[in-house]
Amino acid sequence: MKRRNLLILMAVATLAILLAGCSNHDENEWNRLVCEVESVNSGLPLLSAYLDVGADAEAGTDDDTFPIDWVPVSFYARPYSSAIVLPEDGVSSWFHVTNYDIVWHPGPNAPDELTDYNVTNGFCEARIPVNDHGSLSVLIADRVMKEEPWYRELYTIPGHSFTAACELKFRGHETGNSEIIEIDGGFMVTFYGAVNPD
Repeated sequence: MKRRNLLILMAVATLAILLAGCSNHDENEWNRLVCEVESVNSGLPLLSAYLDVGADAEAGTDDDTFPIDWVPVSFYARPYSSAIVLPEDGVSSWFHVTNYDIVWHPGPNAPDELTDYNVTNGFCEARIPVNDHGSLSVLIADRVMKEEPWYRELYTIPGHSFTAACELKFRGHETGNSEIIEIDGGFMVTFYGAVNPD
């Protein structure tokens, strides 16, 4: 009986070790310095418009502007656990964000052509200190996108809009380490014709 219990206990322990060995410990959350997206656009969805009609709320006047859309992204860096001590000026005490991808997921009424504006390996630059915040901005919609026929229709057909999910994938590394880590984030975007800033 004791021998059988011992064999069962050893088999369970062996299985647990094998399963633990199959876990993916290469992800961001398993690093000595963990960097996370704290917020995208301050936690708000983005309203992306073809035209900003200005203070007079009338299209075709001198205060109209044709905006491009940038969103701020905030990061936070922390040690993996309280057992890890990373001195503020140590070689591995900053996370360096260097690249990003944008992957569009069009909503039901959004044009499929939106995915033509996916970005792969875009450049960015931010260094986030351990136990601190850092930020950068990402270009979401430039005038080239906004002059596409499917985008201009938002202005020419009043009240028309569509929504899409914008998936962000940031890449970077601990300073002093060349291993590239991916950090995920994202937010929702509604595309519209003309807006009033008030």
